[in-house]
Amino acid sequence: MTKHKKSTYNLDWVLVAVVVALLLYGLLMLYSVTLSTYIRNDFFTRQLRWLGVGLLTAWVMYKIPYPVWQKVAVMLMGITLLLLLLTIIASRPAIGSAYRGGGLSEDPRHLGTMVGLGNSIQPGVLARLVSVIYIATWLASKGDQLSKVSYGLVPFGVIVGLVGGLVALQPDLSTALLIVITAVAMFFFAGGDPIQIFVALIVVGVTFGLLVSNLGYARQRLEDYVVALSDPARMPYQVQKAIQAITEGGITGVGIGAGRMKFGYLPIPHTDSIFAVIAEEVGLLGCLVVIGLFITFAARGYRVTLGTPDAFGAVLAFGLTTMILTEALLNVMVMLALFPPTGTALPFFSYGGSAMVITLSGVGLLLGVSRGRPKGDWDAILDRWWRDGRARLSGARRRSGFARHRS
Repeated sequence: MTKHKKSTYNLDWVLVAVVVALLLYGLLMLYSVTLSTYIRNDFFTRQLRWLGVGLLTAWVMYKIPYPVWQKVAVMLMGITLLLLLLTIIASRPAIGSAYRGGGLSEDPRHLGTMVGLGNSIQPGVLARLVSVIYIATWLASKGDQLSKVSYGLVPFGVIVGLVGGLVALQPDLSTALLIVITAVAMFFFAGGDPIQIFVALIVVGVTFGLLVSNLGYARQRLEDYVVALSDPARMPYQVQKAIQAITEGGITGVGIGAGRMKFGYLPIPHTDSIFAVIAEEVGLLGCLVVIGLFITFAARGYRVTLGTPDAFGAVLAFGLTTMILTEALLNVMVMLALFPPTGTALPFFSYGGSAMVITLSGVGLLLGVSRGRPKGDWDAILDRWWRDGRARLSGARRRSGFARHRS
């Protein structure tokens, strides 16, 4: 066998530095939260273990040439759909995992309850990463056909609707919403017709409206948010306490570890509300550092996107960057009362096992794209490994909208 040539790797070290800074900042603030008697003090050590698993997974994702994921995308999606179905059918609600606004909402089901791990294993979070890989593969295969309704919008809607629907049935509307938002953004980036995208957004809006109206806890949150727009005194409890924490923090904060809102006043400060803890303890300046780090992450992630010559790699990098950013943006918007409470975590900061592992897996894959596509015999090796192209969608070598004219 001819020895394959090594490509010139251009690993984005600035992106690595930003992720390290986010992780260290997140660990510092989570440790501060665990100083509260309201929160179990083993959360920090458990987060360290999950961080170790996440870093190992990120390294594996980085080392595997990213074209491999294009080959196994269909298989991954099939496994994910089975896990989602299994979660709906056989798992139990993880009590306390959905505490919102001073009371329990309808608790989502987690696969971890089947094996004694509580809410540590959330297939809905895995579905976000797998959806990005699968949709990138699917979009890269369509080329000029993407603008045709029968080849573009309709099958795209079926794919996204199936995954988003199964996640919504957990029930986990916030994760389902993030999956749909990321997918629509990828469709637009890949060259989807703007009119089709507009129609898709209307359909998504109507669908989520129907879901919200049929889920009591979600409907109550939305109604409370609408009422609060005209009467801020009637804001949901979680948002009230978040705003109070932000106000008390001022410009420089009260000091790390000195915040009082985490002592039973601010709901779930170690997950959904950790941005409010940051605002209270390190103030506006500390919040601007968080936002600045995510903006830098976005700039580097989309820089990788623009520097990737093949369609699959470009759409994949775009999707991975958008997947992480949309979650961070939604969390901050909820804390600032700019969006109804959703239960969305803040990536790299919030406590959570599967969330940390999946986020770092996405980062590892993004870094794998940043170093470039391996040269030489890699394509031949992959083709022999999957000789019949069973996981390759039709026309996989065509270029999609953004990368259609790229070499």
